[in-house]
This record gives sequence, structure tokens and C-alpha cells, in this order.
Amino acid sequence: METTYNYVIIGGGTAGLVLANRLSEDRAITVAVLEAGVDTTADPRTVVPALFNSALTGELDWNLATVPQSRLDGRRIGHHQGKALGGSSAINLQALVPFSANDVDAWESLVGNEGWNYASLSGYRDKAISVDLPDAKTSSALNLSWASQWAAETAGPVQSSWVDVPENPILQAWNSAFESLGYPLTASPFSGKSTGSFTAPSTVEATSKTRSYAASAYYLPAADRENLHVITKALVSKINLEDRGGNQTATGVTYTREGSTETILANKEIILSAGAFDSPKVLELSGIGDPEVLKAAGVDTIVENKYVGSNLQDHIQVPMSFEVVDGFPTGDDILRGDPEAIAVAQAQYAETQSGPFANPGVTNFAYLPTVDFENNATEKSRALAELRTAELVHPLDAARKQLLEDLLERGDEGTGQYFLFTAQSYKAGRDTTHGLVPEPQAGSFITPCVGLSHPLSTGTVHISSSDVNIPPTIDHNYLSHPLDLELHSRHARYLETIAEAPPLVAFLKPNGARNDPLAFVGGSLVKAKRYAKAASGSNWHSVGTVAMAPREKGGVVDSSLRVYGVSNLRVVDASVFPLVPQSNTQSLVYAVAERAADLIKKG
Repeated sequence: METTYNYVIIGGGTAGLVLANRLSEDRAITVAVLEAGVDTTADPRTVVPALFNSALTGELDWNLATVPQSRLDGRRIGHHQGKALGGSSAINLQALVPFSANDVDAWESLVGNEGWNYASLSGYRDKAISVDLPDAKTSSALNLSWASQWAAETAGPVQSSWVDVPENPILQAWNSAFESLGYPLTASPFSGKSTGSFTAPSTVEATSKTRSYAASAYYLPAADRENLHVITKALVSKINLEDRGGNQTATGVTYTREGSTETILANKEIILSAGAFDSPKVLELSGIGDPEVLKAAGVDTIVENKYVGSNLQDHIQVPMSFEVVDGFPTGDDILRGDPEAIAVAQAQYAETQSGPFANPGVTNFAYLPTVDFENNATEKSRALAELRTAELVHPLDAARKQLLEDLLERGDEGTGQYFLFTAQSYKAGRDTTHGLVPEPQAGSFITPCVGLSHPLSTGTVHISSSDVNIPPTIDHNYLSHPLDLELHSRHARYLETIAEAPPLVAFLKPNGARNDPLAFVGGSLVKAKRYAKAASGSNWHSVGTVAMAPREKGGVVDSSLRVYGVSNLRVVDASVFPLVPQSNTQSLVYAVAERAADLIKKG
């Protein structure tokens, strides 16, 4: 294999494989991808939609976790991140959830990134995705009248579809419950602005019922290109920098593979696409970051930027499980590893590509404003006053505060993302570092959950050693801003209201069990706060640690995604998001990567 390429991409994940495909379309351009994981395009844990849980905490997962979180009762919060070609798109729950126009427009209007707005990124989203509409019966059952126009605008390699089971009562009941509460879907979720409930498409190929993700959609169609080389099991230890007349230039990458240390050179650019945790880690190992952090880790500072690894944001989420009536279909038997249930599901999937194994993790969503504030002007005013006087910790906090203030003032967009998991969730009071539900209990459950869409709290991710094999120290600092707990607990309390709404309530066992005694909130905000602290975990949507922003606002990369102070080095992944969007991050990562490919081609 060659040792010099035009482009070297660090990380063959969701963004990295988009770039690999798009840049290598020009056969005169040579591209190398360094991926620490392996190729799982034939691995059932990746291919079969419902087997995502079997990939978590194993060798396909980086198995990362926070330090103990003081405001979550000292618990460590696990964060699953894919260690395979395709990155987290290889192990996620396949939910294709749209980003808000207001959120992305703020990247330009409030942060100062010219050209990064909804008008540009929604087009790139649709360039990445294709939508397969279901049959008329399913469309009617799932209220998908909004989907036809959007589907016609999509033409990308990532396939998406809806679960083809209109007879499943929970899919319809979810939407009907929100309608009964006065929150029907106000517009297409993919229009850029809507509230209410909807059934989202999943990144599942409609006919084969297999996962469609970065590796299957972007890598496999390009795998035979002679100008594209993908090297798996390659753990990057640093980016090599060269001082050229007082300016630092990225020239190559050092990595280890199967006990051997290698260096690969780039004569155009190195593109870092290792994710919100590993992209800042690689920068710091390379001498780019906060001098105090680097010195403590035994790394010499080459390029100083104290904001590398800061601005870490995530959607903290809390589940609340409700026991369902006998005979109601859930995924609990499979979650518990029941041999008979698994055998039946395997046979059904093999024979007809249907059944539990064909279903992705989550399809039912809703975005709601903070419901408590709609009829309580006093509480709303108090929250706004607390927001306006909040201390600024990171330079981007000013934009974060303004965005949330606008949302609370208007009340016409979501501050909480509600979604439904059709099985039980974990018990409260425990670390969330051992998979989705490490100790399932008896019974069958559905679990409405809610994530805080626009948290004010930020954290950090930093190296603690120059040894690449030591994971970074992750501190999300969840709920460090008191308003986060206030909003999050109010949304958590509303989970009971949703479960008690018709027709959803008809499926619940009267006086049934829940995932934990603390989950019986009973409308008390005090109890909701206690439960939120004891049971909240990560939605696995971490972003922001190599923020795209002006340098004086805490930026690490500029609006062309170039690292400040270094030539020939860009970062393209969720770490560049300056502000966390209200949505799941998958669709936005694809959009950012597609736009980045065009920026890189322009030079």
C-alpha cells in the first residue's frame, strides 16, 4: 500500500465514510481511512435492526463513561460509541429524527458561522438519505400524510423506511395520546419547525429489513475504488505537525496496528472524524489544546487552544417504565434472553424479514414545549429570570442562553424530546455503564422517555495521559445549571400524564409495576426532581468538543472546519457542533459531512 495520500481521514465512522466516498469520487484523488474498529457489514449485530443491544458494551463499542456525576447522585453515566466501520451508525437505534431550523440557524446567527444554516444543511441531509414510503394502510395508520413531499426530495445512499406493522396498536396509540392532550403534529417534522407526536422513519432498508448506515451506504459502493484504501484496526496515536516558517502544518498520522507502529502521509489534508470524545483526544495527543491539560498528561504544547475538549453537551434523558396488560406485545422476553422468544423471532426474520428482529429500537417521538409554563406565567417568568442572570462558563453560553430564552418566550417549539421504547428500562440509582437494561425484571413494559433538548450545562473531555490506550476523562457536568434540572424534571413529571392519556392508558395494567419505586412521581415536582437525579442517563448524543465558532467565542475550528493555528487539518464530525440540536444527531452528522465534502473539494 502507498504511504502517501492526498487525504488521510482519521475515523471511518458516520462522517468519515461520507468523506471517503465523496472525495474518492474523483479517481485522481487518493484517500486513506484509518479506523480503530473492524468491518461489521456482515455481522448480524450490525445488520439485523433489533440486535443493536447485543453490540453494546462489547468489542464494537468504545465502552466510554463519565466520571461520577455529582448532580446525578454520584453515578457514572455510560456512553455507547461505535468501534467499527460506520462508527455509531453501526450500533445506534436507527432513529432518523430531523433537526430544527431554529437550532441550526443559530449556528450562523448567534455563533457566527457563515453559511451554516437550515437552508443549506437540510439540502445536504436530503442528499444523504432516501425515503421508502410504506403502503397506504401503514401510512394511514401512522398518520404519514406529511411524508410524501419530503420523501420526493430525498435521493441519498442511506435508506430509510417505516416499520411495516400497522396492526401494532402502540404506534397509533402514541400519536392519539398526544392528540388527546392537545399536542397533535403541527407540521412535517422534516419541514424545520413542528411540535407534537410523529412516527419517525428508521435507517432500515425497506425490503431486506437490514440496517442502512455509513458503511453499507457509503463505504461498500466505493470499496473497489483503487484510489480508496481503508485500514481497519488502526489506532491513531497522533497527528504529526511540522513547523514551516512559524506555521504548524499537519503532514501525517502515526498509528498502531497489530503491534506495529506506522506513519501515513497526506500531501493535501488530514481530516479528523473520530467523534465528540476521540477527536479532542487525538488533537491533545498531538499537542493541540490547553497547555495545562497537556502538561499534566505529559504532552508538549505545539498549538495552544484552551477550548479543545470543552463545550461538551448531550441530551440527558430519563425513562419511566409502565407495566402493560397481559398479552400485550413488547420486547421484554427478548431483552431477558428468553430462548423460545428469540428462536421464534429469528425464524420469523429469516423467513419473512418481519417480526421483532426487523423492528428498530425507537420510532415514536414527540417534541413539546415546557407544558407547565403554558398555563403558569409566574413559573415561566421565574425561569426566564433565572436564565437571564445565569453565569457564563463557556463563551458559547451566551448563544446557548439566547436560543433557550427565545424558545421559552415563544413556546412554539420543543424543549423536551419524548420517545417510546417498547420494553422496560433500567432501575434508578445505578451507573448506566452496563448496557441498555443489564438486569431485566419480570413482566412486560412500555417506557416513555424524555430528553432535555437544549441543556445549558456543559462539560469537558480531556486526556489524562500520553498513552493512546487510556480512555479520555469525560465529565458531562450534567444538570450543573439549575435551570436544566427545573426543565428536565417538569418534562419527566409529564411522562405520567402521557401514560395516563387515552388510548395509551388502556394498554397499562392498573396499579402495575414500574422500573423503580422512585418512578411513582404522582405529579409531585419534588419527586420528579429526585427521580430525574436517580434515573437519568445519556441519550448518546454528545457533541461540541471541537466547536465550530470564531476563536474568541471558544472555537477550535473555523466555518470551513479548519483547525485554528494548523494548516491542512480539518475536523468533521459531531464534535464541531457549537450548540447541541434538539434532535438525535444522526441526520445532522450526515448533513454536516456532505457539506464538508463540498467545502474540502473547493480547497
